[in-house]
Amino acid sequence: MSLNTEEDTERGRRRVLTPGSLLSVVSATVLIDSLILVFSCLIIWSVGGYLMLSLVPFGILTLAVALPAVWACVAVAVLAFHAETDPENN
Repeated sequence: MSLNTEEDTERGRRRVLTPGSLLSVVSATVLIDSLILVFSCLIIWSVGGYLMLSLVPFGILTLAVALPAVWACVAVAVLAFHAETDPENN
């Protein structure tokens, strides 16, 4: 099973792009990404409050937590797209 769409088109298989599959991609992405973002904000708020960080260290903490969280959100969106539009699943 390949995640590369170019290999899929070479084999004659095409991704299933229907309104239902795209709605499933958006729904799964919103559900999981909202959890990731809520817990990231809770981590920033709790650590910043516990350590009584001023503005600059709080910004650095926010950047240190936000970058992996955004990466995880994008990875979830890509995985959801590949899972929901895979011809073998539909």
